[in-house]
Formats: sequence, structure tokens, C-alpha cells
Amino acid sequence: MTTTERDESRRRVLCVIDRAYRGAVEVQFFHPLYGLLDLHGQFEQVDLALRGSTVTMAVDEHTYVPSVRLGSTTLDTLPDYRGSVRDLVDAGFEVLVDDTALAALGFGPEDLLPGTVALGPAELAARWPSYDHVWFI
Repeated sequence: MTTTERDESRRRVLCVIDRAYRGAVEVQFFHPLYGLLDLHGQFEQVDLALRGSTVTMAVDEHTYVPSVRLGSTTLDTLPDYRGSVRDLVDAGFEVLVDDTALAALGFGPEDLLPGTVALGPAELAARWPSYDHVWFI
């Protein structure tokens, strides 16, 4: 059976995110990683590749608090991207992290959240043909 003959729900999708910061207040109710959880049940497999500054979303760091103070108000409903990456891994997503971008920001594979995988850019690109769709989010 060719890819075009496959039922849409049996397709494999790789989502690639390059740009990490999309605003805090603006995306507090829906951000790209949260949206991926909704896609998970609609396809056979949905995986995530983090490149560029988004690799920091997969860095294991326990002191971050998703809040910001605006004047006398503390807004504490901001996205917790690291928590979302943990949720994706728990839901069965493969989370791939560009090791070149990781190193450029001063991190190594040992700094990543459990369940994420550091790959070189060429290794990451070599995986693309195994997916029916590659989406840049």
C-alpha cells in the first residue's frame, strides 16, 4: 500500500519547531506543544523535533516557575514547555533534539529530560523519509 492509499489516521507525522519563544501571555491557553497532544490520537504516530532555540524546551531544569509579574499582578498561568515535553514523552511521542543547537547554547545530551533523544542535524534529516508528513510549526 502506498502512502497515498493509507488511511489518514495511519500516517506518521514529524513536527519540527525551530523558534522557542512565541510570547508568554499570548500563548498561555494554547501553545504548539499543547496542540501536539491533540494531534496524537488523530495519526498513527506524531513525533517532535526541536531545533534552534527550542532545544531548551527539552533541558531538564527544576527551578523554572511559569509565571511573570506585571506591575502588582502575578500571572501564573503561563506555558510550562518542559512540562509539556515530559507530557509528550509520557504519551509516546519520540522527542528528538538537535545536538548542534544544544551545544551552541551550552548544553549537552546529559542535560536533556529523560526520554528525549539528541541527534545531529544530518541524523535528524535522514529520518524524515520514514514519516508521511513533516510539518514545520
